[in-house]
Amino acid sequence: MKKHAFILISFACLLSSIQAQNIINVKDINVNSSGSYPFDFTIANNKLFFLAQDDISGYSLWVTTGSGSNTKKLSPANPGVTIADIIAYNNKIYFSYDDGLHGYELWVSDGTRGGTMLFKDLYPGITGSYPQAFTVANNKLFFMGSGVNGERRLYVSDGTIAGTKIIRDYFINIFNGMTDFAVLNNDIYFSSSDDAGNAGLWKSNGTTAGTKVVKTNFSPGVTGCNYAVLNNQLYFSGFDYTNGSELWVTGGTAGSTHLVKNLRADGGGILNGGNPNNLIVYNNRVYFGAQDDAHGYELFSTNGTAAGTQLVKDIVPGTAGSLPYGSIVFKNLLYFVCINTQQLWKTDGTIAGTKLVKGGLHDARIGNQWKNKLYLVVDNDYRVWESNGTSAGTKVLQPDNTGNPVYSLNNGFQFLEYKTELYFSGSSYPVTLGYELCKLTTASSLLSLGDITPGALQTAHRITANFTALYNAANKEIIINNDSQINCNWKLFSINGGLLKQGRSTAAIINIATTGIAAGTYFLVCASSFRTEKIQLAIY
Repeated sequence: MKKHAFILISFACLLSSIQAQNIINVKDINVNSSGSYPFDFTIANNKLFFLAQDDISGYSLWVTTGSGSNTKKLSPANPGVTIADIIAYNNKIYFSYDDGLHGYELWVSDGTRGGTMLFKDLYPGITGSYPQAFTVANNKLFFMGSGVNGERRLYVSDGTIAGTKIIRDYFINIFNGMTDFAVLNNDIYFSSSDDAGNAGLWKSNGTTAGTKVVKTNFSPGVTGCNYAVLNNQLYFSGFDYTNGSELWVTGGTAGSTHLVKNLRADGGGILNGGNPNNLIVYNNRVYFGAQDDAHGYELFSTNGTAAGTQLVKDIVPGTAGSLPYGSIVFKNLLYFVCINTQQLWKTDGTIAGTKLVKGGLHDARIGNQWKNKLYLVVDNDYRVWESNGTSAGTKVLQPDNTGNPVYSLNNGFQFLEYKTELYFSGSSYPVTLGYELCKLTTASSLLSLGDITPGALQTAHRITANFTALYNAANKEIIINNDSQINCNWKLFSINGGLLKQGRSTAAIINIATTGIAAGTYFLVCASSFRTEKIQLAIY
């Protein structure tokens, strides 16, 4: 879908006070395909940064302040190069990028094209250091990358070129298969080995002296498990050859690093494990999915002691398990989806207070909460659902300004609130034809659709195979100019998204009577099998 300048004849109107939920396509970034698939939304310096692909290059760094005219590509166009990770630090964005000369290196952006540049060539030449796992702690930026002595070295930066350096020139790894480091207080935590080759848990505060081993002779973490911080302690999945993969905790010292509870005992020489995952803090306890000797994969909680580590509810009795995943705290309760049962649940931490919200949610993933609603992406068609916490209130999202459900697709199915609006990779005909930068709004107007400055005056224009329109005040009608005389499906919407009129015609000139329609700003959507035009105009 391609958008052109909207036609505004007059802008004297009072905005409606009706609060309507609408989906807005902020900008069509990739006009020649099914979408730009934006993701990795990050806020810095009051701007929203994200990654997206246009029809010129691979994924690039983009920035917006909420309107199409202020949505711009920042990183240089280098076809085939993809940005893998970005992070906000000191009101700037740091990311890994290959400009074709230095390999993948550390770049920085202040939100302007002139301020988007190579920050430091950490591995001189075209090889590149491949910085990744960006994490902010202790007012420093941590990441790992290649050095002249090998891969996966620990780097730190204080925001200056001189202060960006390796502080552990030895192979390290982020544990649990996460994309960044675990953080407790002012330290990051990671896996490494000592000089004797003993693997274990390490931490760093960003100095050489403060980068040291916490505990060896066990493996911190298993692939796919996150971590949680409660009462100045870090909870995570740890592995040893006595207990298997179980829940561990550390306070940052060897003495405080220990197994919380062995949920599955070793039986018959088989090294079983509780395999904790999906850790989240709620009501001064850590909740997580795990399995014990009597139950399949279900929801557990802990207060940090073996006696205080217990099953919350056996949703699927027996050893099959409900497989809880994707938890979020919403309306003072803990919500989670169960993969095996295709259900959304909520709990207050008690058996009686653990209740089914809605079933039939195949492959559901929780995105975020916004304006007292919970947002999920459901099934392989990636429909967006919303929930108010009740069964009846859990339904496919269908905003007021479209008769179609909203879809969302990209890494992590991320939804992020920015300037009171919810941003995500969205698609909903006829607002957008592919997955583009979209936002949900409950504002009383849709003026951001057109990026029009009040008082502006634009003249009608003709574009081959497109639709243009203007308001004829003398005849009290809207005139659609259908250049190619293709089938035009038109709909006239009020400023709050209400459908006023609709019709279909192949005529070169389409006349829409506006008798009885109050003066104000309106939106005309003209759609064909080839394209859709959204035209903002004023009736007076």
